[in-house]
Amino acid sequence: MQNAIRRSLSMIVATMVAVIPAGCGSVPDSDASMLEIRAASVDPMDGWTRSDAVIGGSPVWVSPDIVVDASMVLVAEPVRDARGRNAVLIDLDDAGAEALRRLTTAWISRPLAVFIDGRIVTTPVLQSTLSRKFVVASDEITEDEAEDLARRLLARD
Repeated sequence: MQNAIRRSLSMIVATMVAVIPAGCGSVPDSDASMLEIRAASVDPMDGWTRSDAVIGGSPVWVSPDIVVDASMVLVAEPVRDARGRNAVLIDLDDAGAEALRRLTTAWISRPLAVFIDGRIVTTPVLQSTLSRKFVVASDEITEDEAEDLARRLLARD
């Protein structure tokens, strides 16, 4: 199974087009899930929160709406992405896959904010629609953190 995942990892990463590290930032949220994906923008948006993350010198604004969270994760496995960075391969349930597909279809060429434990770890600019499987990768994630996140996502109640 590990070999199959590694073979498909390049395709998945190409589909996601790289979760591009853009500096870590946070949006305060006391109810933060261990994994959240939200729409993001470099343009100010009404009702959105300015984060500490930056893309191309511009601050990243984050939607208050969580599109994907940890409750939607079926499989989480620590891997290395095509660039050799520590990563977690995520496979979503049907509801998560549909929510992510809807968002990313409408959000091509714009960023997403990927949170781990309430902290933005990456803000990829979408190059194509995502759905069920994707990779969360960042220069900010250590091997131990990737393993810990995968373990916690699978151990949740």
